[in-house]
Amino acid sequence: MIHERYTDTAKRITNSEQLELTATGEVLIYCGDKWHGEVTVNLQGREDQFEELKQVIVYIAKNLCKIDLTAQRYNALYGDGKFAYSYEVAYICLEPSDEISVRYYGMQENTEFDVVFQCANEEFRLKSFGMRKNIPPDWNRE
Repeated sequence: MIHERYTDTAKRITNSEQLELTATGEVLIYCGDKWHGEVTVNLQGREDQFEELKQVIVYIAKNLCKIDLTAQRYNALYGDGKFAYSYEVAYICLEPSDEISVRYYGMQENTEFDVVFQCANEEFRLKSFGMRKNIPPDWNRE
């Protein structure tokens, strides 16, 4: 089942002037609500590039729901379909080569895994889902 999450625009930080870098190198992009926790972007040692990365961070924040829906859609087709009720986004890491790694935490069991996307041409292409690597670009075509 697919469940639209992270849709509350009042909770998403999409104004680059409102982004703040914490001492741990994270930037809050979703303030959390009664259903879902906070979501941050972890700069992973690229804190000195914070100003340059603001637009990328804002783009991720604006597309947080879309990114999550893509992961849910993949799970609905190739997994158990319970993704939306079993996992939530914990944080997002900016990776080399215009990739982002979305870390999901288990809400019912103590587990975590990454879903990796390639960011290109204003699109998020699913590259890997947990242990499943090299996902073909046409995985979602019927």
